Amino acid sequence: MMFIVGLSARSGALFGDPGPFFSTQSCALGGTQYGEQLRGYDEFSVTPNGFDPGSTQTTATRASFGNAFFVGTAEFGLRLNQSLYTNIFYEGGNVWNKPREFDPTRLFRSFGFGVATLSPLGPLGVDIGYGLDKFDAQGRPAPGWKLHFKLGQFF
Repeated sequence: MMFIVGLSARSGALFGDPGPFFSTQSCALGGTQYGEQLRGYDEFSVTPNGFDPGSTQTTATRASFGNAFFVGTAEFGLRLNQSLYTNIFYEGGNVWNKPREFDPTRLFRSFGFGVATLSPLGPLGVDIGYGLDKFDAQGRPAPGWKLHFKLGQFF
């Protein structure tokens, strides 16, 4: 067995206008499938205008993308054997319309746990994240759990 502690930070910024190529050059945040990963939230639910409670798993609009993002992750993992890995994590991130709007004091936070195994396609895992800064359509706090499947690198 091996214990793993990791801290990571990812950020990016686009200076200028992405034009019609915004979906490939701009930043989207939330979920684990598209854009930048933020577990505990739906895909495209964190927008430059804040959290979008009406977003669904695969709905992306132009308003879902920003030109700057930041995500920080702290993870504690336990590798039980060569093919089984468990972890707990805490993440925070946001996306902004312009790089000058960057504000590290306003991040959407989540925590959770997960398990992954090695498959012929690479690491295959499931994470359960609790989005702390979600709210409902009426603006009331509505934190909640979100299940994510992932295929790719362990932390």
